[in-house]
Amino acid sequence: MVEEVENLKKHVEEAIGLVAAEYSYAKDLEKDLKKIEADGAEAAIKDAKKGLRILRWIGRGERRAHRSEVKIIHELKALGEILPAKLKDREEELLKDLVVSDGKLVKAASMFTGDIRKELLAIETDEQLLTRLSDGENGDKVKSDLQQLFKSAESEVSELIKWISATEAILKEIEGFEQALEKISA
Repeated sequence: MVEEVENLKKHVEEAIGLVAAEYSYAKDLEKDLKKIEADGAEAAIKDAKKGLRILRWIGRGERRAHRSEVKIIHELKALGEILPAKLKDREEELLKDLVVSDGKLVKAASMFTGDIRKELLAIETDEQLLTRLSDGENGDKVKSDLQQLFKSAESEVSELIKWISATEAILKEIEGFEQALEKISA
């Protein structure tokens, strides 16, 4: 049991660091979205590209965090087989919470299928259209569409930040559980 607890400790510490970095990138993306919304069309195109780069970093960080979280899930399952009944209930609860938050994070931060990526690409396209169109009826439609995209993207980033925070909280709970197991096994 001592080896399993040490492995869990190592993976939890790694995952907490990765999730903290992911949170920092998500906050940067949130700031970048606000800047895109405030800037003119030319600067907004550059900022949208910057937002896509930040999203790429979030995606990379999420993949690394996901790998660590999968290791934690395996460690918790292995520990669950040897834990007493009252600790097994806590282990199962933590395991369920981690699986749910990890799934939500993977969905939100995916560089290929993620909702945020779709929004950023649409914003970039509309900003390019806006630079080519005059302020006539079509320009007003594009501006209206952009406002909706900004609101949607900001909502998606807020959702991402919420799930990153939830995952970090769950990992800290697992860290506390692991420390309690260390005391028991020592």
